[in-house]
Amino acid sequence: MLRALIASSMLSKVADWQFGIVIPLAVLAESGSAAIALVSYALRGVTYVGSPFLGAVIDRYDKRTVFLLAQFQQVICLVLLTAFLHSPTSVAVLSLISGFGGVASTITGQFVLIPKLISEPARPQAVGKLNSAIELSKIIGMVVGGVTFTVLGATGALLCIAGLYFLAGATAALLPAVPSSNQRLHLGRDLAIGFRWVAKPEILWLVVTMSMTNLAIGGLEPALVTELGEQGVNSGLISVVMAVGLFMGVVSSRLAPTMLPSRSPELRILLYQVIALAGLVLVATPVTYLRLFGFMVECFAVAASNVASITYRQEIIPVDVAGRVNATVRMFITGAAPLSVFLFAWTSGLPGLRSWLPSIAIWVVAIVIWAGYTRHGARTQERATSEGAVSGGS
Repeated sequence: MLRALIASSMLSKVADWQFGIVIPLAVLAESGSAAIALVSYALRGVTYVGSPFLGAVIDRYDKRTVFLLAQFQQVICLVLLTAFLHSPTSVAVLSLISGFGGVASTITGQFVLIPKLISEPARPQAVGKLNSAIELSKIIGMVVGGVTFTVLGATGALLCIAGLYFLAGATAALLPAVPSSNQRLHLGRDLAIGFRWVAKPEILWLVVTMSMTNLAIGGLEPALVTELGEQGVNSGLISVVMAVGLFMGVVSSRLAPTMLPSRSPELRILLYQVIALAGLVLVATPVTYLRLFGFMVECFAVAASNVASITYRQEIIPVDVAGRVNATVRMFITGAAPLSVFLFAWTSGLPGLRSWLPSIAIWVVAIVIWAGYTRHGARTQERATSEGAVSGGS
């Protein structure tokens, strides 16, 4: 089961990351504007605003069917994109529509199917394996996207992406059926469940922190791709440079379940966020080698943080409401990614380090917020432990 889920997720994510390099380069070639290229790609992520509704649908219907149909919906969008590639408006609209399939695929594959199919003791390792595979998919997608764009052009590259989504859907058919909860869809109640969970302190401060870090660097890859493309760097070389950094995410995701096992998930997330900030500062420097090293550090720390935060959520959120709650969580966290691309589009005209200062400042604030919550949580736990010891002694 896990192998089929990993294989299907990998194919889908390879396609996602090809999309992330092909669309910005294709729109840049047509329009000559880095801002338009980034906005066209960013619209795909705007659909996370509707993720609470999608989460309700996921919880109400067979999870395998939802996962499979999400892939085929993206196939249709990619085929249509090849026909309307010369119209930036059409590209933007189809990118937006394809995002609904991407959101449903991500929520179902990463947050719902594993708790449904994998027993609780094996989940941390399963999450690590899946995240490692997804990080590897980023590398493959970046490299294949750059190569296919160079060799086949935008149309050929988009058809390759459509083929990958089709294969992802076909592979998903090998998964066992995961029936619904047999409850009728009630949007108001379902939204209330999701938002009530997000309002709980143990989820709320994670959402705030992760949303801010995604706002800071959610658009980092397309921003770097577009920046290097503007400088006339070959698309194949761009994809290789990005892949080198993303490889560190693969290593990190694989090692994450065994790193700092004696520390609480909250503290592990905090440490990884601090390391990622250091990487972001290096990315902001004008020295190419430092930027590449900083991107590697960033990818390593963010991947480890993702594994820790996903495991943290799976331990807290009941399986029966996982779709609705995680969809609401993702609305804020992943919904910040397109805003990040808009942020990079806005700062793309600023000179040197100034274009990176907003992202760095947002990340610093996020660390301060999570550090405050982590310290408060540790103190609360200490008080509870000491009160329990006193009660036991009396």
